[in-house]
Amino acid sequence: MITSQNIGKLLEYIKNSKKNESLFFHINRYVIKRTTKNKKYNLSLIKNNIETKFELNVLYKSILEILIPILRKKKKLTIAQLGQSIDGRIALNNGNSHYINNIKGIHYLHCLRSISDAIVVGSNTIKNDDPQLTTRKIKGNNPRRIIIDGSLSLTNKYKIFNDGYKNIIFTKSKKNKILNNTTIIRLDKNNFTKNIINQINKLEYKYVLIEGGSKTISEFINNKYIDLLQFIIAPIIIGSGINSLNLKEIKNLNKALRPKFSYNILEKELVVNLFLNS
Repeated sequence: MITSQNIGKLLEYIKNSKKNESLFFHINRYVIKRTTKNKKYNLSLIKNNIETKFELNVLYKSILEILIPILRKKKKLTIAQLGQSIDGRIALNNGNSHYINNIKGIHYLHCLRSISDAIVVGSNTIKNDDPQLTTRKIKGNNPRRIIIDGSLSLTNKYKIFNDGYKNIIFTKSKKNKILNNTTIIRLDKNNFTKNIINQINKLEYKYVLIEGGSKTISEFINNKYIDLLQFIIAPIIIGSGINSLNLKEIKNLNKALRPKFSYNILEKELVVNLFLNS
């Protein structure tokens, strides 16, 4: 049985496996073991397809159907994820975003974090949401947290500076500031986003998740750094608020991005995957 206690371990197995090998697992409620085709198994992964031979919660089945093809196809990937309304809003004008998307989707987000080596957010996401950026809803690995804070405006009052997990902050500021469990890396303000990308590349993370917000993700798209752009679209209309993306203006629709795509259902929401650098 796939549960919050073992789905992270399953995803870790898949992430660390060779991309061209067939995988077979024997699964009970809390334990997952690799096995062979000749032995009894109740979940197999062959050519990116998932075959289930046991009772599986609909939510976790959807999560595996979304994440397994991603893990099996790419050895290295930068993913940007946005939860939004059907009219493209990620928050109200006052910054409130709880909850545009289905609260059960948090389990999916934590699974996505668990397959990521690093997670990147802007300082406004920290200020508005005060997130923990961990995998606390499942038993999975926590990614290294990277925060973009150009003016070094964050303080130790936020949760990420008080839980003992390590952070990296990229900034343009020369302020002398000490933030708990945090390495502050100062970068030249000229070509700041490109400098951040170069620094992340030097850290050699295989899977990087850009979780927000709109400005951060848009900057990374403009710099052609995102491989997979993923929208989780809730069937609600807000009518006004913060747009999910704010990209460079184009003068002709021939310049619009028209990437390859796929889609899945996650509970009552639509997940759209756009493959930008494929």
